[in-house]
Order: sequence, then C-alpha cells, then structure tokens
Amino acid sequence: MEAKPILGVKPMPSGNLISKLKGFFPVSDGLQGDLQGIVRERVTLAAGEHLISAGEKYTHMYLVEDGWVLRVRHMPDGSRQIVSIALAGDFLCYGLLMFERSEFDIVAKTPASLWRLETNDFRTVMKRHPGLAEALVWSNVHEEALLAERVVSLGRRDATQRLAHVLCEIVARLELIDPHQGGGFQSLPLIQDDFADILGISAIHVLRTFKRLAELGAVEYRSRRLVLLDTVKLKRIAGFEDEYLHYSRRKDAIPPFVD
Repeated sequence: MEAKPILGVKPMPSGNLISKLKGFFPVSDGLQGDLQGIVRERVTLAAGEHLISAGEKYTHMYLVEDGWVLRVRHMPDGSRQIVSIALAGDFLCYGLLMFERSEFDIVAKTPASLWRLETNDFRTVMKRHPGLAEALVWSNVHEEALLAERVVSLGRRDATQRLAHVLCEIVARLELIDPHQGGGFQSLPLIQDDFADILGISAIHVLRTFKRLAELGAVEYRSRRLVLLDTVKLKRIAGFEDEYLHYSRRKDAIPPFVD
C-alpha cells in the first residue's frame, strides 16, 4: 500500500537523523543542504497501515520523521514475529539499493510521518558525500547489532531478562532522539501482544513477566504506561550493556562529513 503524500508541505530533512549523525560524525552544512534536496515529499501512515508487504517491489526509500514503525514476518499459521522497531531518524526500505523486493511487512504501529527519498538523487548525494554512504552503512550495522542481540535474548535469556533487556534498549534509543524521553515515565504504544511477538513468549507470559519486574522493584506497566522505578536495577536484571548500540563517538580522527 502506497503511503499518502501531504501536499504543500515544504520538504526538509529529519532533524532526528541529523541529531543522530552528529553523535557520531561531523555533519557539514553542505550535507544538510543536500539531504533537504533529496527529500521530495512527506507521507503519512495511519496506525496499522502497511508501507509495504513482504514480497512487494520496493518503490522508494523512506526516513521516519515521527512515530513507531514495525518490521514484521508473518508465519503460515497466522502468528508473527516483530523483527525490529523503526523510530524517528531511522531509514526504511533501504534494501532497494541492493534488492528488488521486501522480505518483511513494514507496518505503522502508531500514526507515522515519513519523508520519501528519491533513490537516484540519494545515490548522487552519496557520491558527493561519502560520509552519507558511511552513515547508511552505520545504520545497517546498527540494525544488525539490534537483531544479533535479539537472537542472544531468544536463545540465552529467560523471559524476565528478555523483557528487561528490550525495555532498556527502547529507552536508550528514545534517549538518542531526545534525552528527555528516557526519564522516569514513558508512554509506550506497545501492548502485551506486541511484546509477546518481540520476545517469543505468550501474551499471558508477558503479563506475568511485567509483574515479576514490578516485584523486583524495577518497573511498573499499566495501560501502556511504563514507569521506570529503578533503571540501574532494570539494567542489572537484563545484563544490559549499550555498547552493541554503538552509541559512543567514533574514535578515529577522520571526519567523513567535512566538505
């Protein structure tokens, strides 16, 4: 299903993307201008609306401006696995740079706004700014790290550790977008079924696990509202270390985004 464009909206690059990149690379004025040049229009998705379904041909790349978007694999028996969550500043459908069709359903969990990117223009800008290509590689490596950590959770962590770990990860990612988002109170659009499909457990087990975390004094979860009672304790339960998220600044001295 094609996302709906918002007409009359002046294109502009995602401030969330720039904020993310500045944490890792020097971002030049020239690059910011070129980013604005490849953004053609802003599109919206309603909650539950598909951007693309598994097996469909890619048409465009997208940059999430606002909202939560899920990459989902549906199984023949009707069950699903939530593979990843895209937040503001994340790219979607960048697989089209190499492949023809999507392997996953990409569906909005909340109302979402996206910037549609022109692929040929994007390639031109990458040639002009090799650092942008490097940033896209970083984005891909970042997603790969998230997926690898999820595999570790599914294979080696118990349900309490899995849930604590994914909560720590979500908070850390939200803080990267806005440092104030990771505070003591955080509204989440995810329901029990979503956590079940992320963690590979039943919805009833999810509820029991939240109760266990509450008993341990780490969090409370009521009607999609997460209350972080003790972040240090939550990280300790999860065994959470955020190095896999690559949030530390690069140590090499080469500034790839300097013109």
